[in-house]
Amino acid sequence: MRKKLIIITILGLFLRLFLAASTFHSDVQPFYFAGEVIAKGNILNFYDYLGNLPADDPVLKVYPVYLFNYPPVVYFSLGLATHLLTAPFEKGLLQDFIINFRNVLGRFDLNVFLLTLKLPYLPFDLLLGVILYKFFKVPKEKILAFGLWIFNPFNLYSTYIMGQFDVIPTFFVLLAMYLLVRKNNLTKSNLVLPAVVIGLGASFKIYPFLFLVPLALLKTGWAARLKIIAVGFVTYILLIMPFIGSPGFRQTALLAGQTMKSFYASIAISGGESIILFPLLVLFFYIRFLYVKNYPEDIWRKFFVVLLLFFAFTHYHPQWFLWLTPFLIIDLVKSKLSHWPLVALSSISFLGLLTFFDPGLTVWLFAPLFPQLYGMAGIWELLGVNVDINFARNLLQTLFVSVALYYVYYYDFSTASHSSR
Repeated sequence: MRKKLIIITILGLFLRLFLAASTFHSDVQPFYFAGEVIAKGNILNFYDYLGNLPADDPVLKVYPVYLFNYPPVVYFSLGLATHLLTAPFEKGLLQDFIINFRNVLGRFDLNVFLLTLKLPYLPFDLLLGVILYKFFKVPKEKILAFGLWIFNPFNLYSTYIMGQFDVIPTFFVLLAMYLLVRKNNLTKSNLVLPAVVIGLGASFKIYPFLFLVPLALLKTGWAARLKIIAVGFVTYILLIMPFIGSPGFRQTALLAGQTMKSFYASIAISGGESIILFPLLVLFFYIRFLYVKNYPEDIWRKFFVVLLLFFAFTHYHPQWFLWLTPFLIIDLVKSKLSHWPLVALSSISFLGLLTFFDPGLTVWLFAPLFPQLYGMAGIWELLGVNVDINFARNLLQTLFVSVALYYVYYYDFSTASHSSR
């Protein structure tokens, strides 16, 4: 088994390093730029830095005033890490990477630079694979879970091709689940630690807050439940508190516009009144969880159900799909791969939807290897195919939702979901 683990890890590392060095998406630029801004001493005024620049500053010709729209821990961890790791690179490369990316296309040191920018994700990525490995007891299941994580395309795309950091909050969610499975008892200290971990995950992306209620419902008293929820929120609040006074933070990062996408899907009941589907169903399942017996070993199912509801009623960004991936892997292993058609249909939906985003998420990605790709048209334009984008997106999202509804049925309503007890 050790030999298999070593082979999988080596191949996975090689694949990651290659993809990290040979691909570019513009999302990595603000993370690196943030490190430069912070290193100049802009700490509490970090979010307002661009707004205080002269109107004719070259940076403002490339980026909006409120460029930094993620929570502060993202920039003060990834930004500072990339600033330190890239210090040896030539100054001209660093400046052109921010201001005029076309100037550095085709240079070998750009490939090394891109690899360096994505290295901070690697520890979280590998540790997440280790957690999935430890999630199971049977050796074959351990290897399968680890291998599926190492080679899953959603992680490779989001983390090493796009250069997005969603692997970090995903790691914290899995760590919270593992802490419950490992200890498998309900002492206060055992639930406080997972709540803190979820709060840490939410300090990168706020979606882990969805899991605080299912976690708290492992307790039986309301005081204890509210304490667990409070611990998660307080962890998050402590990390953002120093920036509350910043207008830029309050406008862009405190309540990002992306968080409102989950509230678009609704059923009109009058001219000015609607039932919003996502919170409706989340609250419904929270109530269901309240009136059923909750077990630590089943918490992943409740997390999975709540997250599926989010994806069913949200126009999600491609990197967000990574949040679902560990749950799909756990399901595949536990179902002995019998649910592979569900994963296949979800993958078709994801890949199809991906082609309707801007070309920066598809055609331009390998521009560091093939500079002529940068600035080209999207996939459908290159193929000369006229597609009704809205109708195609509707079909692909409907395909995914049909799979999501089955998973919700299987893991919440079906008696098969309780067979392990």
